[in-house]
Amino acid sequence: MDTETERKHSLDALTNGAMAGIWEWVQQKIPVGVEVFDAHAHIGADVDGRTMTAGGMRDRMAQAGVSRSIVFPLNDPNARDDFSGPNDVLWNAYEEYPDLFVPFFRLNPHRDYEKEFERCLDRGFKGLKLHPVSQAFELDDPEAVRLFGMAAEADLPVLIHAGFAMQRIVEPLLPTVERHPELRLILGHAAMVEVLEAVRAFEIHPNVLFETSVVGLRDLYVLFRTLDPARISYGSDIPYGDLPSTLYATLAAADAAGVPDGELPGILSGNIRRWFP
Repeated sequence: MDTETERKHSLDALTNGAMAGIWEWVQQKIPVGVEVFDAHAHIGADVDGRTMTAGGMRDRMAQAGVSRSIVFPLNDPNARDDFSGPNDVLWNAYEEYPDLFVPFFRLNPHRDYEKEFERCLDRGFKGLKLHPVSQAFELDDPEAVRLFGMAAEADLPVLIHAGFAMQRIVEPLLPTVERHPELRLILGHAAMVEVLEAVRAFEIHPNVLFETSVVGLRDLYVLFRTLDPARISYGSDIPYGDLPSTLYATLAAADAAGVPDGELPGILSGNIRRWFP
């Protein structure tokens, strides 16, 4: 099976057959006129074998009706010290589809990152992705804290992996948020390993958004029951998640938690789009 056929088969399996009713519900639940904005997706290659091309991402977005996506490199086996190669791949994808992608670059706080930070900033990247698990650092490591400060000074949003395999989120991150209230942060996977603690700690900090990709329904329910919906943004985590099932999980959890339909445009698009008009 070639790649294009494989992509179509994958989406068809999630929108037809036994899933047809669920996908129909999702499409009916998305308010008319809302252009869905995916706040968490990858392009490139990962050490675990996962891959995603710019064309593959474009196709998934078109088939699922998603208008824009924040994209950043995977944990590329050829990242070298500074992620410059994967960042170039990402930038090329953005140049190919500038209306679809919002490009974030990726760095490793353990490596020399200043030159690559400045190069990506000068090039026009719109944000920074940091992954404490893949790059084996804590959110309060001095070099990570310094990077957050650099991003705040540059008015550059930062998306942090705050999901699977994380052990510490709130306690090491809160001092940085308090020190840099202007820093725009996206908590990937909604800080699901301590979602209630994260809501309590960050709800008074309006520049911290919670992103919903590949989070269990129970944790999403807690998120929607306890946090202002204006602070929540939809994400897919492609290629680890997919658009149909993550849209369903986000909308079903919001529905179960009693979130008014009037808040859905923000969750699906507006809350993150205001950072990237």
